[in-house]
Amino acid sequence: MKNSKSIIAIIALAIVATTVAFVSCKKEKQEQKSYNEEQSVQCSDNMDEYLISFKKKLLSAQKGEETISLEQAQRDLCNLLNFDFGDANYATNKLQRDTLYVPLSLTGGTVDLAQLAKSYNSAFAMILNTYDKIDIPEKSVLLISCHIEQKAKQDTANISLILTTRGFVEDDLKVSFDETDNWRVWEQLGKCDGTCVGDDHVSMLEKVYLNNRPILACENGRIYYSNPSGPHYLHADSFEEDNPNVYYNYHYRLWCGLGSEVISHCVEYPEMTYYYNNLCQILSNEAWRPLGHVVTDIDTCFLDHYLSIEPEYFYTFCCGYTTAKPNCTNVGPAY
Repeated sequence: MKNSKSIIAIIALAIVATTVAFVSCKKEKQEQKSYNEEQSVQCSDNMDEYLISFKKKLLSAQKGEETISLEQAQRDLCNLLNFDFGDANYATNKLQRDTLYVPLSLTGGTVDLAQLAKSYNSAFAMILNTYDKIDIPEKSVLLISCHIEQKAKQDTANISLILTTRGFVEDDLKVSFDETDNWRVWEQLGKCDGTCVGDDHVSMLEKVYLNNRPILACENGRIYYSNPSGPHYLHADSFEEDNPNVYYNYHYRLWCGLGSEVISHCVEYPEMTYYYNNLCQILSNEAWRPLGHVVTDIDTCFLDHYLSIEPEYFYTFCCGYTTAKPNCTNVGPAY
């Protein structure tokens, strides 16, 4: 899945990333803060060797020869598919997620390697077929998340795969907020003057975050992720503002409000900047993810809660995010 990345795209992303480090949450004038730390990606020879060896053993396995646990099967299958397809170290501002399902036969609650090989071959073909049909510019596979769930009282399981394909659109390179940014809260209502319908404060936060998404440093080869975790979710009503001088939306660090406010409220530039800084800070907190993991992608959303003391729903901003460990490999281009 090797793609030609345009020179224009590379030049454009120079404003948001260096070639040797993570860059996240761009500083805006004097009001925004940068919460990222510089990290480089080391060549993962041990992971490469393990996955190459595992793939050889998997594809040569005979029925009844060896079984492994569901947990190991999920981990090794997922890492192998990411090793096969992952090609993540490019500028990204478009994401597409496709959920695929593959059956797996079990043996007394364990996984026979020969049966896992059949599921692997099916998953490989399904990912390749789905990827070929995706129509976004500069595409490559960002991440494949995997989950194996055993059916109740049966020796069968379902493997669910979330294929996340990344892309880059040169004309959509918004990397910061300014005085022209004043957005309706949600439901793609556009700017407060009625223009730009199709976006809202939620989609703009996600767009700017993705345009400032870290580009990973890898001297040669490609980046693939291992041990994906998530999606995890953060909710605005879990993050109270402890500064008494900030008076946005019920003193939460991300947007919360009543249903009528979803329609009527205008998120002006200072408030947009406030939410963006807070979102970056929350997601950059290493306590939220396993050691060595980075946030690979986010998916913003809203949740409603019925309040018995109010005649309408209370809405809270939410954000799903996935983490994984980046690996730098010199083993060929993605398939």
